[in-house]
Amino acid sequence: MDDQVFKIPFRVFRWNPRWGDLAPLGLWIALSGVLQFARLAGPSAPVILEWLKPLADLGFLIAPLLFVRLIEKRGLSFIGITRRHIWWAVAIGLPLGLLAGWFAVSRSFALGEFPLLPDPLQGTAYFLGALYHLAAVEFFYRGWLASRLERSYGFIAAVLGSALLYAFSPLVLWGTDLTVPAAFSSIGFYWSSVFPFTFFVGILLAGVARLTRNLLAPILVMLPQMILGDLLPGGLAHRIGHPESKILGTLALAGIVAVIAWLTRRRQAKKQSTT
Repeated sequence: MDDQVFKIPFRVFRWNPRWGDLAPLGLWIALSGVLQFARLAGPSAPVILEWLKPLADLGFLIAPLLFVRLIEKRGLSFIGITRRHIWWAVAIGLPLGLLAGWFAVSRSFALGEFPLLPDPLQGTAYFLGALYHLAAVEFFYRGWLASRLERSYGFIAAVLGSALLYAFSPLVLWGTDLTVPAAFSSIGFYWSSVFPFTFFVGILLAGVARLTRNLLAPILVMLPQMILGDLLPGGLAHRIGHPESKILGTLALAGIVAVIAWLTRRRQAKKQSTT
């Protein structure tokens, strides 16, 4: 069923609002509120966020899954989980991803810094966590949110609306990372540099996702630059603490998503067989 595409006719603009259009925004506000609890921990915020951020990603995966399958009774092809258009997704996403990856590390190359592989255990923990987080982000912003906006308001609203919420997402945890120098953690720096850049990236990713109708495209755009940047000296891939617990935790969360996906698909199949 999931590969039987619910087709959204392409329209630059349309006006057909539905109550369900508020569901992604409600989820975003709720999870952002949960993450705000980290601010109450002060210097301990980074430790608290190590637990809260993966749980927020779990919400970004499970809530759309349940809403689309059980409430709207559609397959996941509606939000871009499909085998269709996969070659278009690769043909568009991979070159853009390689180009973005080059831009991400070219300045470091000029300074003599090159990506380095961490030790195997740390690398495994990083790679699993990065894939899990990237899947959650794309599933929510470019999948559920953008598809709902396009269905109700057209292509332009889908691209700009999802990009705008995506650009606001760094503000949720702004200032909680104590390793960031004060000059780069001010609100002024966010509005002058981070917001415009993130908004542009959000437009690119949403546009690619909605044109190809496949979430593999934005994942391929983001994956190379994210991994290459994190493999640079001092990058996230080299700062993974307790890699064993990270691996087990990520696999457990991914397992929860897989079980829920299987159960909801099975329930859909049973209902179809009885009608």
